Amino acid sequence: MMPAVIDWLSASRQCEIAELRMLLQTGELSAALSQLIHELQRERGASNIWLCSQGALFGEELPLREKQVASATTHVLARLPALPLPGDAAGGQSRLCNRIAAALYGLETLPALRQQIRRFQLSHADAMARFSQVIRQLLNLGFATIDSACDPAVARTLVAMFSFMQAKELAGQERAIGSAGYASGAFTVAQSEEMVALIAAQERCFASFARFADEEARAEWQALEAESGDIERLRRIACTRGVPDSAGTEMALGWYQLMTGRIDRLKRLEDRLAQQLTQRCRESIQRAEEADDGLAKLEQALADGDSDPAWSLYVDGRDALRQEMRALETEGLTPQLGRFVLGLVQEQSRRLQAQDDELAAMRATLEERRQIDRAKALLMRHQGFSEEQAWQSLRKMAMDQNRRVADIAGALLSVAAVFPSTPK
Repeated sequence: MMPAVIDWLSASRQCEIAELRMLLQTGELSAALSQLIHELQRERGASNIWLCSQGALFGEELPLREKQVASATTHVLARLPALPLPGDAAGGQSRLCNRIAAALYGLETLPALRQQIRRFQLSHADAMARFSQVIRQLLNLGFATIDSACDPAVARTLVAMFSFMQAKELAGQERAIGSAGYASGAFTVAQSEEMVALIAAQERCFASFARFADEEARAEWQALEAESGDIERLRRIACTRGVPDSAGTEMALGWYQLMTGRIDRLKRLEDRLAQQLTQRCRESIQRAEEADDGLAKLEQALADGDSDPAWSLYVDGRDALRQEMRALETEGLTPQLGRFVLGLVQEQSRRLQAQDDELAAMRATLEERRQIDRAKALLMRHQGFSEEQAWQSLRKMAMDQNRRVADIAGALLSVAAVFPSTPK
């Protein structure tokens, strides 16, 4: 019966390797999404200056930005997972497929959006909102890929990376709002309030990134933030509506260039996170393949009737399990065939359970985040709040009731049916 046990252990390893290889494809898709989002942010920025300058600036750059977006889109499409066959869909596939459909629909709207921008048929705010919606769908697709992560280290890197990407996207929106305000010579109350909200939202996303990123990535981000003195000065001007009389196209370009430099530096760190993600996927695959190779050698040795060498083949380098079996020897229990195969099963079971526990905790955190986002959207739709107002409302309710924001969001969603059918 023992070779059958080894066969099933090997099958467990093979399934794990297959999942990790799929996760590597997810990592490659995430890197491609990162580049596409960055190119869309660059096109949105160029379109923003084009509209704010009434077509006087960046006209030659727009076709280049469009070309770069098309190239990045091709890379994303090549890395999308294959369509699941009927009856073959696994858990979590429905959400992922829905996110892919939404992202592809957003990309299909770009040609019409560009045409309207070239013809000045959209206001600056509407054009930026349309670009931002496409980017938001791509980010949602990225967050959906986290559900497929079967390795905690890879899952942590995915959460850190997409939290960072979301913060960078908010920085892009801040660049657009600031460019419009400086170009017009004055910030409206709404623009200043939106700047404040965008800065606060970036801080929340960066906090999420810092929670899941490794020490090296956090240190690099902190060094980057320390270089933002000029940006902070212009932010204060915008948020307090203290724009000098000299504001205009030149000041708008200065703000745009400073923010573009910051976003480009963020992108370099984002690229390293993407490389780290791919590297961690490859390392996990290598560890799983080495463990499976050890099982294959063990199975062959068992087939040859040589249990002691078989044990040394598998246990070499596995300190915890080796110490456990030595402890059994000191108690007078010689680790015969059945005993050390049972040890292998227990080791695999403990390792998989530890992974499941860590992934479950991480997914619970992400689900709380989704609940908060849905609760904010509910308040925005029915109370006429801005996103920041909705967030502050949730925070106030949580403080007043001495509860977590996530708990308040969940309670709000549970009674969503009582909200009036006609939004404010």
